[in-house]
Amino acid sequence: MIDFTSTQIETWIGAFFWPFLRVLAMLSTAPVFGATQIPIQVRVGLAVLIAVALAPALPVMPPVQLGSGLAWMLVVQQLLVGAVIGLAMTLILSAVQLAGSIIGLQMGLGFSTLFDPVQGVQVTTLASFLNLLAMLLFVSLNGHLLLLAVLARSFVLIPVGPALGLGAATWHALALEGSALFSLGLALAAPVLGVLIIANLGLATLSKLAPQLNLFAIGFPLFFALGFLALYLLMPVMQTVVRHLVEVGLDLSTRLLQAGAHPV
Repeated sequence: MIDFTSTQIETWIGAFFWPFLRVLAMLSTAPVFGATQIPIQVRVGLAVLIAVALAPALPVMPPVQLGSGLAWMLVVQQLLVGAVIGLAMTLILSAVQLAGSIIGLQMGLGFSTLFDPVQGVQVTTLASFLNLLAMLLFVSLNGHLLLLAVLARSFVLIPVGPALGLGAATWHALALEGSALFSLGLALAAPVLGVLIIANLGLATLSKLAPQLNLFAIGFPLFFALGFLALYLLMPVMQTVVRHLVEVGLDLSTRLLQAGAHPV
């Protein structure tokens, strides 16, 4: 007769359960996978498959009595670690949507809004288009696989256990990195904004030379055409831009995990 102790059973369950929680939290906040139109059942099923695939390559999980206070504390720990990895990448890639919103407002498209299925909010049509383009490039550049690599490494930096976790310093660092969203967004929008500013200066000069001209009839189609022309010239470098943003997001995720592993 084969007998199993409760410690062995808890170890076997924990070898899959703790990675599953961390993967599920990352998928819920990561780009593409965290989109509102993806059913929860699909997200949970994908988390199960990834956890089963990652479990053999991960460090040995500690035996924890399920239902105890320690087990609940570890549940919160796994959810927070996974959420940090996904949020860091989402934060950086949101710079593309911010740039689209700024450009759209300057082009006169502020009245044209759509429901963005990725973010779940109302954004300008141009911002929604650029955001969807960034998500497609993110997947084509294997950004989702790189996120899984960071997730696997997180079990080495922050192993499952009561001693380590994400402190206030990690969340403070993540909040401070929010400034990168605005700086990157403005940097992406700068070429188009430069063209539109020159057009504004030209219209201002024209209004002084010919006050009888209807600037509203001239300005809107002019800004519209110049804005899309500048975007057309910007499209060839979008892959390079998204690749750089993915690298920045992965670096941010790693730094946040290292800050949690070695709190000051």
